[in-house]
Amino acid sequence: MTLLATGVVNRSPQIDPATHRRALESGKLRYCPIRDGFEVTDTRIAVIGADEHGVAEALFLRTYSSKITLLAERTVDLDERDRQALQEAGIALAGAPLASIDFGSGDDVIITLEHGAGTLVVDTVYPALGSDINNALAVDLWVALSDCRCIATDEDQGSNLPGCYAAGDVVAGLDQISVAIGHAAKAATAIHNALRALDGQTADK
Repeated sequence: MTLLATGVVNRSPQIDPATHRRALESGKLRYCPIRDGFEVTDTRIAVIGADEHGVAEALFLRTYSSKITLLAERTVDLDERDRQALQEAGIALAGAPLASIDFGSGDDVIITLEHGAGTLVVDTVYPALGSDINNALAVDLWVALSDCRCIATDEDQGSNLPGCYAAGDVVAGLDQISVAIGHAAKAATAIHNALRALDGQTADK
């Protein structure tokens, strides 16, 4: 029996590892508004990722703060519907892509924009740049993937490969610890029952 829980890796802005770690530890850099959005209530927030995904994250964070700016890491990829949604929610769109981020030693995060377009001063930065799925092992095992390149599973977290189960962010769904725990509980029960069946015993529920 095998349980694949290889997860995903969030794409981050171009920040050196030491600065990235300090920014995470201080709360100036965050990746999951579902988990910690309430912690940035009424603060100044920058969302990096001027595309459909970035718009969705900025709109989600609008629940907690009215001071949100969306900016591109490289290029702006917004259609008219995206722009209208931002305008109606009162979310600002930066006039140029990101050039650099200074997390500094104080409370402010200083974001410099390209082409001399000025700076933004915020309290927190949320990258909305997507993630990369660690599915290489699954691919090597010929495990079937879903359309989003996650591992496809049944209701017991089983894959198409007999005896191979998957749990956590590598499975399509909400990338949350609580969800991963639920996956793990279902997979563990299925594995336990499968092993009992191999021993000729009755499966547990």
